[in-house]
Amino acid sequence: MSKNYLLIVEGKKTEPNVFECAFERYGFRVEKGKEPLNITDVGQFEKIEFSLNQNNVVIIQGPRNRIHDFLLLIENEDVVVEKLFKYQYAFFNSIFLIYDVDHNDCEDIEKMFNYFNDETTSGLLLLSSPCIEVLEDYNRERREETYHKIEEYKKDINIYWNGLAQDNLLANFESTMLHFLEKNQKDFAENNIMEHPRLIIDKINKLNERVNCSDKEKSYVRYRYFSTVVYVAIANANGLTKEIDNYSKACEFFENKKQ
Repeated sequence: MSKNYLLIVEGKKTEPNVFECAFERYGFRVEKGKEPLNITDVGQFEKIEFSLNQNNVVIIQGPRNRIHDFLLLIENEDVVVEKLFKYQYAFFNSIFLIYDVDHNDCEDIEKMFNYFNDETTSGLLLLSSPCIEVLEDYNRERREETYHKIEEYKKDINIYWNGLAQDNLLANFESTMLHFLEKNQKDFAENNIMEHPRLIIDKINKLNERVNCSDKEKSYVRYRYFSTVVYVAIANANGLTKEIDNYSKACEFFENKKQ
């Protein structure tokens, strides 16, 4: 029997394109939502045709494009998380929220994970520091970098890759996943990669320095930690995380899938 997985992503283009290509090459049927996640339309996923012969991945943009704004939605409109995702039980085996660290405060990041810390119920938050584009920057050992806006980091990456950053990522996707798997296992000393989404938060909040100024244009983040845990969604959907000691199995999978 086929299984269904939901990826709630922050961006409109980069995340959907990257994960569509990745999951399709691993044999999944991918459906990209045309509209952002609607927190009031409980029948939103009833409109999607799920394959019975393939495992399905649905990729849809989240209701807000930053963690801080997502939290405001939940808190200011008194939306209960269980209500927000109550319809997922009928459709999805696992839910993953793929969001950027960006310039979000430490408190917001921790609060977001408190809401979204279980892939089978509310959904599991998978962070990239500073943003999903860190995937395109895997082959450089980054040192301390200061950015007033995250676009400065993205521009730097595109210059480095002569405007072909995403093409290079897709061509070297498995090597990229292996790079961050190995980096995080070294940093976390944890062979259960399902624990990595929780452990990355501590590193992000300890190593990245946020400076908020009264003039928001002058606010900046000094990034000292460049990493991601998006490989968790792929490993989970491919059935690699059933055992607690699963790091080696995930590495073997990506090594065997190298193009």
